[in-house]
Amino acid sequence: MGVALSITAFPVLARILAELKLLTTQVGETAMAAAAFNDVAAWILLALAVALAGDGNGGEHKSPLISIWVLISGVAFVAFMLIVIRPAMKWVARRCSPEHDMVDEAYICLTLAGVMVSGFMTDLIGIHSIFGAFVFGLTIPKGDQFAERLMERIEDFVSGLLLPLYFASSGLKTDVATIRGGRSWGLLVLVITTACAGKIIGTFVVAMMLMIPARESLTLGVLMNTKGLVELIVLNIGKEKK
Repeated sequence: MGVALSITAFPVLARILAELKLLTTQVGETAMAAAAFNDVAAWILLALAVALAGDGNGGEHKSPLISIWVLISGVAFVAFMLIVIRPAMKWVARRCSPEHDMVDEAYICLTLAGVMVSGFMTDLIGIHSIFGAFVFGLTIPKGDQFAERLMERIEDFVSGLLLPLYFASSGLKTDVATIRGGRSWGLLVLVITTACAGKIIGTFVVAMMLMIPARESLTLGVLMNTKGLVELIVLNIGKEKK
């Protein structure tokens, strides 16, 4: 829960800043940079939390040696992806061009297969498959035609079908009726208040220490409190490992 509440939703923040025309301002650029690092740190913390958590079967916990092995294997996986797969994906991006549609299709299929294999490998290690897919996404070069064409091919399918199904699945797993009585509602309000206040106050204090004006520091704190899909993913993973 702590990891989920500490996350800043990067895509949601980008959309808010764009609509408010703050994306190119100093506050907007600072918020986007902080959210990007926050997102990466959250995925790392999620991998650590999953590695140290129980196996989800009746509350049994893994041996400390198994948890250490999962952490070492996870670090080795990330190192392999950055040292070996990232240069390979740069080569793939250079090979793909608008003039070679057939070759481009083959490389896109190969990339999607790589995403699934990476997810399978991290699941085999003992870390959630989402982490493997995320790391593979980091290896794909950004800002070139290959990344843009890849997004064009999969964005509609993911946003139009898979994402709504994921939200529906999350809704089916949620039972609001279990929140009964003053104690449960009080605990809910306490968690939400603590999460929001901690994010805003923490960002405000750090921003003030960096000599950022108070008004902009408060704005940063509110922006960093943006929530979205990633938090839902983290909570679902935590529920699976409960």
